[in-house]
Amino acid sequence: MNVYVGIPVGVLALVVAALGVVAVRTGWLLPAQRKHVVRPRLFGWAQLLVAAGLALQVAAVVLVTDPAAQGYVRFAGLAVMLVAPGMIWAAQRPARAAAR
Repeated sequence: MNVYVGIPVGVLALVVAALGVVAVRTGWLLPAQRKHVVRPRLFGWAQLLVAAGLALQVAAVVLVTDPAAQGYVRFAGLAVMLVAPGMIWAAQRPARAAAR
């Protein structure tokens, strides 16, 4: 990833982080997401994880000069982003029916 890709990905990370903070604090989601998401705060935390993973990917390229360390930072970003789909899946599942 070079600077031409890193800058847009960094901007994307900031936008996703802003939407995640709004979802965690207020429960507000974009109109396209409202139909599917049952738990907006959990979805917001997943968005924050995606933003953190993207930020780690960009930081690995921009800040880390050692190729070996760069690989570890990029892997950490990938690991963080791989947790988010599970949280998004859980945020879209309907709540359990109450026990009788």
